[in-house]
Amino acid sequence: MAKRISRKGQTNSGKSNAGRQKFTRRIAHRRQMADSMKDKSQIDTVQNAQADNVQPAASLGPAPTSRAELVEFLKNRIGITVPDQALCPNHNAPLDYLHAGFLDQHDLLVWANRGGGKTYLAAVATVLDAAFHAPSKIRVLGGSFDQSDRLADYIREIFDSRPFLADLLAGRMTRTRVRLTNGSEIRMLAQSQRAVRGQHVQKIRCDEVDLFDSQVWRAVQFITRSQAGARGSIEVLSTLHRRGGLMDKLVSQSLGMLNADGGNCKSPNAGYRLVKWCLWEVIERCPAERSCDRCGLAEDCRGMARRACGFFRIDDAIAIKTRASRQAWQAEMLCLGARADWLVLPEFDAISHVRAVGHNPAWPLYRAIDFGYRSPMVCLWIQVSPAGEIHVLDEYVSVRRPLAEHASEILRRDPGPVTATYVDPAGTQKEATSGAACTEMLAAAGIPCLWRTSNIAEGLELIRSALAPATTTAADGKALPPGLLVHPRCKNLIEAFQTYHYPPPESDADDRSKPVKDGPDHHIDALRYFFINRMRPAQEVKRSRY
Repeated sequence: MAKRISRKGQTNSGKSNAGRQKFTRRIAHRRQMADSMKDKSQIDTVQNAQADNVQPAASLGPAPTSRAELVEFLKNRIGITVPDQALCPNHNAPLDYLHAGFLDQHDLLVWANRGGGKTYLAAVATVLDAAFHAPSKIRVLGGSFDQSDRLADYIREIFDSRPFLADLLAGRMTRTRVRLTNGSEIRMLAQSQRAVRGQHVQKIRCDEVDLFDSQVWRAVQFITRSQAGARGSIEVLSTLHRRGGLMDKLVSQSLGMLNADGGNCKSPNAGYRLVKWCLWEVIERCPAERSCDRCGLAEDCRGMARRACGFFRIDDAIAIKTRASRQAWQAEMLCLGARADWLVLPEFDAISHVRAVGHNPAWPLYRAIDFGYRSPMVCLWIQVSPAGEIHVLDEYVSVRRPLAEHASEILRRDPGPVTATYVDPAGTQKEATSGAACTEMLAAAGIPCLWRTSNIAEGLELIRSALAPATTTAADGKALPPGLLVHPRCKNLIEAFQTYHYPPPESDADDRSKPVKDGPDHHIDALRYFFINRMRPAQEVKRSRY
């Protein structure tokens, strides 16, 4: 028999677990609503007081309005000294970040070294914005929730340890939210479209964007709104540790827009303003008793640490350098560029492989095509010298155009008679709309096509052998030229060489041996079709032609 307990006792078996849980949720909801109304009442009181020119947190003092006042406030009120000296060419000091973010309120792209203090300074900037640009809605979005949590920990620590800031708190700080009596609110968001979309905020800080989902990043661009005293702006903070990642693309775009606008970083057309510092801008000053001759940092330092005024300990920097590879050290600590760890073709070097090669009428001319509509349609014009050197003369890249238009443009741009056109074997499949294959339509337009089936790895290995041949010297001892040269006008192909990558370690890709198909693959695929058809060792195969 089922056990029944009276109402005055514990429970009745007729009262289900679901009922008890519903009752518990109702009580919790009522408490939450009461807390919310209490917080709202506090905020309304403060906003009304502000309307009557009453300042509820007088101990905060006036907002810094100049660089000198900002330095004084950070030193005397927050208790920190921020390095204010750029030592490397085209670098900034960490204080430049706070100046540009708090005083100028720019959209910022902050590229700094590991341990360079960017996350802590982002927390300081968040506190300054919430305190002085009130009432502001500020959001913190990390590449992972752990990353957001680190920045949130810094924010809570700053409020907890400074009584004059603690006076601004409206209620208890939680893991995901900090409210102030001046109406400002700081929230830590999970990286998801649901969390981001629908937000209308004055400031959003994105930490370690290389870990961001592309859809989430696109949504972030549309959520900022300006209001009196607070400009709607986005800040991006990250190391630049891999090519082809989001940070790499943002830095390239920022530099390109900056150059196009004559170097005016404060122009409204300059996009994200790039702020960059490395180890030398944050390292502690090297004392005179240390000898450069016996220092593990001397190769890169060249005496810069003698003029430094930062916080990063010299002994820690030496220890990190001894543990890291040269490439990782340069990327993560010296900010010299992204690592090539996950590049598919790291053998490519722009200095060696990019040259202004011209069309030679005496050499055979080839085309290599990768089909696309929403993704780009790519055509490369290639010649092979009598010595076997491969010259990529030009490229054609276009999207969302009928194949007939592509064919007309390709024929117009031919620099001379074409010996053969090599294409993606997938182009032989008939389209549902036209009932014809891409190869058939090109042939009808005057571009007969050839193709061979192969796997990706085979074609990539042929490209690698041309970029870095096993034999580099001739019989007379002279250095041989590279086996593959690309004209500077082939900007998309050059960028593809520098960004075509395998899935990074943090990826959830099923097969890490296959390159990622996120853009650069189309240009490399076109080149790969040329190598498979023209440069693969001779063997008996069935060749097809339209």
